[in-house]
Amino acid sequence: MCGVDSQWSARKPSGIIAAMWRVVALALLLPATAHADRIDSEALGHLDRGVAAYRLADYVSARRELDAAIELVPDRANPYRWRALTELAQHDCATAVVDIESFLSRVPAGDDRIAELETARDHCVAVTRAAPLAPPPPPPRDEPAIYEHWWFWTAVGAVALTGAGVAYGVTRHDETTLPIVHCTDAGCR
Repeated sequence: MCGVDSQWSARKPSGIIAAMWRVVALALLLPATAHADRIDSEALGHLDRGVAAYRLADYVSARRELDAAIELVPDRANPYRWRALTELAQHDCATAVVDIESFLSRVPAGDDRIAELETARDHCVAVTRAAPLAPPPPPPRDEPAIYEHWWFWTAVGAVALTGAGVAYGVTRHDETTLPIVHCTDAGCR
C-alpha cells in the first residue's frame, strides 16, 4: 500500500484531474456530435425531397419538406432559398420576401445565388407597391336574410302588440274589491 501511495504522491494531482475532465468532455461530446450529424442528415433529406418536389412543380409537397428542413436547421441558408423559390412559383410574394431576407441574412457575401434572389425580392416589392391589396369582395348572396323581408318586421310588431294587449287584459280588473268595513259606536273594523 505504501508503494501505491508513493506512486500517486509522486504524480501531480492536477494532471490526473485534467485527464479525467478530458475523458468526461469527450464522453459528453460524442453523443452531441452524433445527434448533430443525425439532424443534419435528416434536414438534408428533407431539403433534397423539397427540391425534387419543386422541380416537379409539386409546390405543396416542396413547401412541407422545406418547412421540415428549416425546423431542423434554422441557421442554414439553402432551405430558405428553396422555400422562397417555391413561394414565388405560387405567386406568394409577401411570404417569399420574408424567406429571401432570411436567406440573405444567412448566406456569406459574394455568394452566386444572392443576385437571383435580390432580383426576385425587388420584383415582389415593386409589384406590391404598384398594386396594393384590396379587400376581397363579399361573397354574393342568393337570398336576403330573414330579417331583411318586410313581413318579418310586421310579424314582430304584431306579436309585440298582441303580447302587450294580453298582458293588459290579464292585469286589469273590472271590479275593485275592498275589505268590508263595519262601523259601530265602538269604532270601525
